Amino acid sequence: MEFPGGVSIDPVSSAEDLEAFIRLPWEIYAADPLWAPPIISHQRDFLDKNKGPFFEVGEAQCFLARRGGRVVGRISAQINHAYEKHHDNATGFFGFFECVDDTAVSRPLFDTAGQWVRERGKTKLHGPMSFAVYDEVGLLVDGFDTAPVVLHTHNPAYYENLVLDYGFVKTFDWYAYRIMRPEIPDADIVKYKAMLDLLCRKNNIAVTPIKRSEFATRGAQVCELFNQAWSRNWGHVPLSKAQFDAFFTQLAPILRHGLVNVLYDAGEMVGFVVSMPDINLIIKDFNGSFSLFNQLRLLWGTRVRYPAGFRVLILGVKQTHQWKRLHHILMLHTIINLHQNYPKSEWADCSLIPESLTNWIKALESYNIKRYKTFRLYDLDL
Repeated sequence: MEFPGGVSIDPVSSAEDLEAFIRLPWEIYAADPLWAPPIISHQRDFLDKNKGPFFEVGEAQCFLARRGGRVVGRISAQINHAYEKHHDNATGFFGFFECVDDTAVSRPLFDTAGQWVRERGKTKLHGPMSFAVYDEVGLLVDGFDTAPVVLHTHNPAYYENLVLDYGFVKTFDWYAYRIMRPEIPDADIVKYKAMLDLLCRKNNIAVTPIKRSEFATRGAQVCELFNQAWSRNWGHVPLSKAQFDAFFTQLAPILRHGLVNVLYDAGEMVGFVVSMPDINLIIKDFNGSFSLFNQLRLLWGTRVRYPAGFRVLILGVKQTHQWKRLHHILMLHTIINLHQNYPKSEWADCSLIPESLTNWIKALESYNIKRYKTFRLYDLDL
């Protein structure tokens, strides 16, 4: 479709189009030293309607913006049937938004995404989500001075202006917090260990690491607990078994012992925390390639060497136990684990924390863990 200013928007309909869609960020971020290129083969699989786990629960169409034969923008439009079962039937979504700093390009992209979801009966456009709430979500609006950790979005500051120019309004914020190991005095660690011991004894809780060999059997339990623990949080859509299996399949080879821990109360799993090395620090130098040599580099960098940082990726407490302050047990254990078992690691990112989860936010900040990034979601009435 042709738009003013010589801009055309076309659906991704061939392997060549998909390659152009995936590779556009290399142009957008060419001068950004913080950006970590994604693994191209993983992107292809994620966007493949026959392989990507999202397509079990939703539909999507990707679009490219061109001007003068050059790709200058991209966007996806999608509907999520799992979301509709738990929330509403009126909302469509956009994601994978990348664009040059020009409203003559961004406006046609949003026009096209809006039209695609409107043709499917939607009256609201929400995003960015690439594709769903537990994939890469939100527009970075604060924290441009630090590199993105694994599965964080990253974008130029001008993207917010492009979104607001079109009439989108803020819906919700997700926060990223960072534990800085050098800022934790040894005296605090002694105090935290005493607090952790007291909370565990008071609540009859045992903290137990899951071995890599146990992922296949315990993963289903963690998935079920995650869906139950997060069911009241904003925008939650239960993860399917396929989505969770895909997550753990990719995660398992790079995990170190002690990074996946569960809380047991008399043998019942009531909480969990999953952390992982920040592989962006390693794959940044791969430039999108996942050759055998780079796969070995990744394994070496995550399982032999100490990574500089970690991401606390997912965690949760069973609803029946949320009043017992078990989230403090998860946080204290994470702080102590970083300080005690990873002495060469500098930090751990804790994200994404929904702005509505005030008890977790207060707990994080009570341990002097500081917010350092904000990711924003927007709505537009169509």
